Amino acid sequence: MLLYGGVDGGGSGSRFIILKEDGSIFAESIGECTNQWLVGIDKALENIETMWKKAFGNVGMTALKLKGLGLSLSGTEAAHIKEEILQKMQTKYSHVSEKTVAANDSCGAVLTAFENGGVVIIAGSGSNCQLVCSDLQQVGCGGWGHLLGDEGGAYSIAHRLIKILFDDLDCLQECPHDTSTAMKLVWDFFGVSNQMDMLQFYYTKFEKAHIAGLAKVMAEKATGDPLLLSCFTWAGRQYARQLMGVLTRYRKERGVRYSSPDSDVDVVCMGRVFDSWELLQKGLYD
Repeated sequence: MLLYGGVDGGGSGSRFIILKEDGSIFAESIGECTNQWLVGIDKALENIETMWKKAFGNVGMTALKLKGLGLSLSGTEAAHIKEEILQKMQTKYSHVSEKTVAANDSCGAVLTAFENGGVVIIAGSGSNCQLVCSDLQQVGCGGWGHLLGDEGGAYSIAHRLIKILFDDLDCLQECPHDTSTAMKLVWDFFGVSNQMDMLQFYYTKFEKAHIAGLAKVMAEKATGDPLLLSCFTWAGRQYARQLMGVLTRYRKERGVRYSSPDSDVDVVCMGRVFDSWELLQKGLYD
Protein backbone atom coordinates (compact mmCIF):
# COMPACT_ATOMS: atom_id res chain seq x y z
CA MET A 1 0.00 0.00 0.00
CA LEU A 2 1.45 3.33 -1.10
CA LEU A 3 0.95 6.14 1.38
CA TYR A 4 1.75 9.83 1.13
CA GLY A 5 2.06 12.41 3.88
CA GLY A 6 1.56 16.12 4.34
CA VAL A 7 2.37 18.47 7.19
CA ASP A 8 0.74 21.82 7.85
CA GLY A 9 3.14 23.30 10.35
CA GLY A 10 2.93 26.48 12.39
CA GLY A 11 4.04 28.21 15.54
CA SER A 12 1.10 27.22 17.73
CA GLY A 13 0.76 23.64 16.51
CA SER A 14 0.99 21.35 13.49
CA ARG A 15 -1.04 18.72 11.67
CA PHE A 16 0.18 15.55 9.93
CA ILE A 17 -2.08 13.81 7.40
CA ILE A 18 -1.42 10.49 5.66
CA LEU A 19 -3.21 9.88 2.37
CA LYS A 20 -3.92 6.82 0.27
CA GLU A 21 -3.22 6.81 -3.48
CA ASP A 22 -6.80 7.90 -4.21
CA GLY A 23 -6.38 10.99 -2.00
CA SER A 24 -8.53 9.75 0.87
CA ILE A 25 -7.29 10.28 4.40
CA PHE A 26 -5.74 7.17 5.93
CA ALA A 27 -4.54 8.64 9.24
CA GLU A 28 -3.74 11.94 10.90
CA SER A 29 -2.33 13.47 14.04
CA ILE A 30 -1.86 16.81 15.78
CA GLY A 31 1.51 17.88 17.11
CA GLU A 32 3.66 20.68 18.42
CA CYS A 33 5.33 23.69 16.85
CA THR A 34 7.34 23.11 13.65
CA ASN A 35 8.38 26.71 12.99
CA GLN A 36 12.15 26.58 12.95
CA TRP A 37 12.44 30.22 14.00
CA LEU A 38 10.78 29.30 17.30
CA VAL A 39 12.19 25.83 18.08
CA GLY A 40 15.07 25.32 15.64
CA ILE A 41 15.26 22.97 12.66
CA ASP A 42 16.29 19.91 14.67
CA LYS A 43 13.37 20.20 17.09
CA ALA A 44 10.95 20.96 14.26
CA LEU A 45 11.95 17.77 12.43
CA GLU A 46 11.80 15.79 15.67
CA ASN A 47 8.23 16.98 16.12
CA ILE A 48 7.39 15.94 12.56
CA GLU A 49 8.75 12.44 13.21
CA THR A 50 6.70 12.25 16.40
CA MET A 51 3.53 13.18 14.49
CA TRP A 52 4.33 10.56 11.82
CA LYS A 53 4.52 7.86 14.46
CA LYS A 54 1.44 9.17 16.24
CA ALA A 55 -0.64 9.19 13.04
CA PHE A 56 -0.01 5.52 12.43
CA GLY A 57 -0.53 4.80 16.10
CA ASN A 58 -3.94 6.44 15.89
CA VAL A 59 -5.02 3.68 13.47
CA GLY A 60 -3.35 0.91 15.47
CA MET A 61 -0.30 0.48 13.25
CA THR A 62 3.46 0.70 13.52
CA ALA A 63 4.79 3.59 11.43
CA LEU A 64 5.48 2.78 7.77
CA LYS A 65 7.82 4.57 5.37
CA LEU A 66 5.88 6.97 3.16
CA LYS A 67 6.25 7.17 -0.61
CA GLY A 68 6.38 10.95 -0.45
CA LEU A 69 6.05 13.71 2.13
CA GLY A 70 5.15 17.35 1.62
CA LEU A 71 6.14 19.82 4.31
CA SER A 72 4.25 23.12 4.38
CA LEU A 73 5.91 24.89 7.29
CA SER A 74 5.95 28.42 8.60
CA GLY A 75 9.47 29.82 8.85
CA THR A 76 10.84 28.16 5.70
CA GLU A 77 10.82 31.10 3.29
CA ALA A 78 14.61 31.20 2.84
CA ALA A 79 16.13 28.77 0.32
CA HIS A 80 19.02 27.74 2.57
CA ILE A 81 16.59 26.78 5.35
CA LYS A 82 14.60 24.54 2.99
CA GLU A 83 17.84 22.96 1.78
CA GLU A 84 18.91 22.17 5.35
CA ILE A 85 15.50 20.67 6.16
CA LEU A 86 15.57 18.45 3.07
CA GLN A 87 19.17 17.39 3.72
CA LYS A 88 18.33 16.30 7.27
CA MET A 89 15.16 14.52 6.10
CA GLN A 90 17.31 12.53 3.63
CA THR A 91 19.85 11.56 6.26
CA LYS A 92 18.57 11.50 9.84
CA TYR A 93 14.91 10.95 8.91
CA SER A 94 15.18 8.84 5.75
CA HIS A 95 13.00 6.20 7.46
CA VAL A 96 10.01 8.57 7.36
CA SER A 97 9.68 9.01 3.58
CA GLU A 98 11.33 8.08 0.31
CA LYS A 99 11.13 11.65 -0.94
CA THR A 100 10.40 14.94 0.77
CA VAL A 101 9.54 18.36 -0.62
CA ALA A 102 9.32 21.53 1.47
CA ALA A 103 7.64 24.91 1.11
CA ASN A 104 6.36 27.57 3.45
CA ASP A 105 2.83 27.36 4.84
CA SER A 106 1.62 30.07 2.48
CA CYS A 107 2.51 28.07 -0.60
CA GLY A 108 0.75 24.98 0.72
CA ALA A 109 -2.44 26.90 1.45
CA VAL A 110 -2.67 28.54 -1.98
CA LEU A 111 -1.88 25.35 -3.90
CA THR A 112 -4.59 23.54 -1.93
CA ALA A 113 -7.21 26.23 -2.60
CA PHE A 114 -6.45 27.41 -6.15
CA GLU A 115 -5.16 25.95 -9.41
CA ASN A 116 -3.45 29.07 -10.74
CA GLY A 117 -2.14 30.87 -7.68
CA GLY A 118 -3.66 33.46 -5.41
CA VAL A 119 -3.25 35.22 -2.10
CA VAL A 120 -3.27 33.66 1.35
CA ILE A 121 -3.77 35.61 4.57
CA ILE A 122 -2.66 33.58 7.57
CA ALA A 123 -3.66 34.54 11.10
CA GLY A 124 -2.66 32.13 13.82
CA SER A 125 -0.56 33.24 16.76
CA GLY A 126 1.20 35.44 14.19
CA SER A 127 0.16 36.64 10.75
CA ASN A 128 1.40 36.65 7.17
CA CYS A 129 0.16 37.57 3.71
CA GLN A 130 1.65 35.98 0.62
CA LEU A 131 0.86 36.14 -3.08
CA VAL A 132 1.79 32.83 -4.69
CA CYS A 133 1.96 32.95 -8.49
CA SER A 134 1.19 30.05 -10.80
CA ASP A 135 4.96 29.60 -11.30
CA LEU A 136 5.30 29.33 -7.48
CA GLN A 137 7.17 32.64 -7.23
CA GLN A 138 6.06 34.51 -4.11
CA VAL A 139 5.65 38.09 -2.95
CA GLY A 140 4.99 38.75 0.71
CA CYS A 141 3.77 41.42 3.07
CA GLY A 142 4.26 41.02 6.81
CA GLY A 143 5.07 37.82 8.64
CA TRP A 144 8.13 39.21 10.41
CA GLY A 145 7.34 37.94 13.89
CA HIS A 146 5.76 39.59 16.92
CA LEU A 147 8.53 42.19 17.37
CA LEU A 148 8.55 43.48 13.79
CA GLY A 149 5.05 42.70 12.58
CA ASP A 150 2.43 39.95 12.82
CA GLU A 151 -0.38 42.52 12.96
CA GLY A 152 -3.73 40.73 12.95
CA GLY A 153 -2.38 37.57 14.56
CA ALA A 154 -3.72 36.38 17.90
CA TYR A 155 -0.68 37.70 19.77
CA SER A 156 -1.12 41.18 18.32
CA ILE A 157 -4.85 41.21 19.15
CA ALA A 158 -4.15 40.25 22.76
CA HIS A 159 -1.23 42.64 23.03
CA ARG A 160 -3.32 45.50 21.66
CA LEU A 161 -5.93 45.02 24.38
CA ILE A 162 -3.31 44.82 27.12
CA LYS A 163 -1.60 48.00 25.86
CA ILE A 164 -4.93 49.87 25.72
CA LEU A 165 -5.65 48.88 29.32
CA PHE A 166 -2.16 49.82 30.52
CA ASP A 167 -2.33 53.20 28.80
CA ASP A 168 -5.77 53.86 30.29
CA LEU A 169 -4.62 52.94 33.80
CA ASP A 170 -1.56 55.19 33.40
CA CYS A 171 -3.75 58.06 32.17
CA LEU A 172 -1.49 58.11 29.10
CA GLN A 173 -4.32 57.51 26.64
CA GLU A 174 -7.89 57.39 27.88
CA CYS A 175 -9.84 54.50 26.40
CA PRO A 176 -13.10 55.69 24.78
CA HIS A 177 -14.86 52.49 25.88
CA ASP A 178 -15.71 50.96 29.23
CA THR A 179 -12.78 48.79 30.33
CA SER A 180 -14.30 46.84 33.22
CA THR A 181 -15.13 43.65 31.32
CA ALA A 182 -11.82 43.59 29.45
CA MET A 183 -9.83 44.32 32.60
CA LYS A 184 -11.39 41.43 34.50
CA LEU A 185 -10.90 39.14 31.50
CA VAL A 186 -7.17 39.94 31.29
CA TRP A 187 -6.53 39.69 35.03
CA ASP A 188 -8.40 36.37 35.22
CA PHE A 189 -6.65 34.93 32.18
CA PHE A 190 -3.19 35.60 33.59
CA GLY A 191 -4.13 35.05 37.22
CA VAL A 192 -3.02 38.53 38.34
CA SER A 193 -4.66 41.65 39.73
CA ASN A 194 -2.39 44.54 38.72
CA GLN A 195 -0.01 45.84 36.07
CA MET A 196 3.16 44.97 37.93
CA ASP A 197 2.27 41.29 38.17
CA MET A 198 1.69 41.26 34.39
CA LEU A 199 5.34 42.03 33.64
CA GLN A 200 6.49 38.46 34.25
CA PHE A 201 4.54 37.31 31.20
CA TYR A 202 6.41 39.77 28.99
CA TYR A 203 9.84 39.11 30.46
CA THR A 204 10.91 36.20 32.69
CA LYS A 205 7.97 33.94 31.73
CA PHE A 206 7.38 35.20 28.20
CA GLU A 207 5.60 32.75 25.91
CA LYS A 208 4.15 34.17 22.72
CA ALA A 209 1.62 31.34 22.41
CA HIS A 210 0.35 31.90 25.95
CA ILE A 211 -0.30 35.60 25.41
CA ALA A 212 -1.89 34.79 22.03
CA GLY A 213 -4.29 32.47 23.85
CA LEU A 214 -5.95 35.53 25.36
CA ALA A 215 -7.40 36.35 21.92
CA LYS A 216 -9.59 33.23 22.01
CA VAL A 217 -11.10 34.29 25.34
CA MET A 218 -11.57 37.80 23.97
CA ALA A 219 -13.52 36.42 21.01
CA GLU A 220 -15.81 34.47 23.32
CA LYS A 221 -16.68 37.64 25.28
CA ALA A 222 -16.53 40.23 22.48
CA THR A 223 -20.18 40.38 21.44
CA GLY A 224 -21.70 43.44 23.06
CA ASP A 225 -18.40 44.81 24.38
CA PRO A 226 -17.16 47.77 22.27
CA LEU A 227 -13.56 47.57 23.49
CA LEU A 228 -13.11 43.88 22.72
CA LEU A 229 -14.90 44.30 19.39
CA SER A 230 -12.59 47.17 18.47
CA CYS A 231 -9.55 44.91 18.78
CA PHE A 232 -10.98 42.48 16.23
CA THR A 233 -12.09 45.30 13.93
CA TRP A 234 -8.51 46.57 14.07
CA ALA A 235 -7.25 43.09 13.14
CA GLY A 236 -9.56 42.99 10.13
CA ARG A 237 -8.09 46.29 8.93
CA GLN A 238 -4.61 44.79 9.14
CA TYR A 239 -5.58 42.00 6.74
CA ALA A 240 -6.91 44.60 4.28
CA ARG A 241 -3.66 46.56 4.55
CA GLN A 242 -1.63 43.42 4.00
CA LEU A 243 -3.68 42.44 0.95
CA MET A 244 -3.24 45.88 -0.62
CA GLY A 245 0.43 45.84 0.35
CA VAL A 246 1.21 42.52 -1.29
CA LEU A 247 -0.53 43.55 -4.54
CA THR A 248 1.35 46.88 -4.53
CA ARG A 249 4.65 45.14 -3.90
CA TYR A 250 3.99 42.73 -6.77
CA ARG A 251 3.32 45.65 -9.10
CA LYS A 252 6.50 47.47 -8.00
CA GLU A 253 8.72 44.40 -8.33
CA ARG A 254 7.24 43.02 -11.56
CA GLY A 255 6.22 46.24 -13.24
CA VAL A 256 2.72 44.94 -13.97
CA ARG A 257 -0.53 44.43 -12.08
CA TYR A 258 -1.17 40.99 -10.64
CA SER A 259 -4.63 41.12 -12.24
CA SER A 260 -6.64 43.48 -14.42
CA PRO A 261 -9.00 45.97 -12.69
CA ASP A 262 -12.09 43.97 -13.67
CA SER A 263 -10.65 40.67 -12.49
CA ASP A 264 -11.05 39.25 -9.00
CA VAL A 265 -8.07 38.24 -6.90
CA ASP A 266 -8.49 34.82 -5.29
CA VAL A 267 -7.86 35.04 -1.54
CA VAL A 268 -7.91 32.23 1.01
CA CYS A 269 -7.83 32.90 4.77
CA MET A 270 -6.43 30.34 7.15
CA GLY A 271 -5.54 30.16 10.82
CA ARG A 272 -7.51 29.90 14.05
CA VAL A 273 -8.14 33.63 14.31
CA PHE A 274 -10.49 33.33 11.32
CA ASP A 275 -12.77 31.15 13.45
CA SER A 276 -13.94 34.57 14.68
CA TRP A 277 -14.77 35.81 11.17
CA GLU A 278 -17.94 37.60 12.30
CA LEU A 279 -15.81 39.83 14.53
CA LEU A 280 -13.17 40.53 11.87
CA GLN A 281 -15.10 41.20 8.69
CA LYS A 282 -16.19 44.77 9.47
CA GLY A 283 -12.58 45.95 9.69
CA LEU A 284 -11.59 44.02 6.57
CA TYR A 285 -14.39 45.33 4.37
CA ASP A 286 -14.36 48.90 5.68
